[in-house]
Amino acid sequence: MNRLQFLTLNLTSLVLVLLFAGHFYLAARNNRLSEELMREQTAAQANVNNARQVAGVLDQIARRMAVGSETDPRLTNILAKYGLKVTLDVNGQKKNYP
Repeated sequence: MNRLQFLTLNLTSLVLVLLFAGHFYLAARNNRLSEELMREQTAAQANVNNARQVAGVLDQIARRMAVGSETDPRLTNILAKYGLKVTLDVNGQKKNYP
């Protein structure tokens, strides 16, 4: 093997080692990013599940506040402040609060 072939073989080996190291680096980075994404998705899904569980309770609270706003105007102010719109059936007619 002459000197040119030796240098060519060494340079090719160096390039392949660099490519191999780059592959391992990118694979590890991809795994970290994937795990981070999974954690974020799990947290977001937990938030959605919590919101679904609480939605019915909050709806009942808004309805009770709407009924109570007939006697206490501060409840009407609270409904308006938070943008809660409630429609109730009062004596066969639909009434909107606030």
